[in-house]
Amino acid sequence: MKLSNTGLSLIKSFEGVRLTAYKAVQTEKYWTIGYGHYGPDVKQNMKITQAQADAYLKSDVARFEKAVNENVKVPLNQNQFDALVSFTYNCGEGALQRSTLLELLNQGKYEEAADQFDVWIKSGNKVLNGLVKRRAKEKELFLRDLPEEKVEKPKKTTSSAKDNVKTYQVTKQHNGYATAADAKSKKDKKTTVPKGKYYVFNESQGMINVTTKKGVPGSWINPSETTAKATKPDYHIVKNNENLTKIAKKYKTSVAAIQKLNPSIKNPNLIYPKQKIRIK
Repeated sequence: MKLSNTGLSLIKSFEGVRLTAYKAVQTEKYWTIGYGHYGPDVKQNMKITQAQADAYLKSDVARFEKAVNENVKVPLNQNQFDALVSFTYNCGEGALQRSTLLELLNQGKYEEAADQFDVWIKSGNKVLNGLVKRRAKEKELFLRDLPEEKVEKPKKTTSSAKDNVKTYQVTKQHNGYATAADAKSKKDKKTTVPKGKYYVFNESQGMINVTTKKGVPGSWINPSETTAKATKPDYHIVKNNENLTKIAKKYKTSVAAIQKLNPSIKNPNLIYPKQKIRIK
């Protein structure tokens, strides 16, 4: 795969262009020039032209494209590839190769891999605001247009006549099991089925089979054992002006518990809008 114009623009926007050698962090071993070109070939007080900066950029992009193509073993869309090239351009091939991001990605765990962008926000053991912003942009790009997980279709099942199975569209109460609207008004804790769906009621076993189409089997549920309690979401997307204290209060948990679930959040004040954090 090749870097798109979107990916190139992302790299250029964060790297900027400087025609005189510099060190972004004084502890860095080598000097940097052009669009973040870094290495032993860059010397102190070195100066280049814009044309040379463009040439460095082109050769560096090709090197990091190759690194991503050789190390990633699962399919990528263009946005994911662009985000990974930008990450590798900034952090280096070695960082990509040893990263948990790559390990999770090659296991097909795309969303878990995306969370690893949040880890790479330090230089010289210090959190840098520029890196926080860059990782957030790369993560957002990586997750853009990410397809929903494929849901395995239920296998067709057969039933004997003695089961006395009947199919109903959910519009009213049936055999004591209320619709979602009825359950809400009556605070009924028994299993409910959303209005408009179909369910198969097995009178001999006292069970319902939730389906999306009439006559297509779904998952059997035992109403006497299952409740309709709402489940908490696994993740929270950070909104403007939110902090971990507010988020912890919303989900009735603690800041420490959220930090434990998100090892990359070392400082509870360093979270940013659209960041995806695990809350359970």
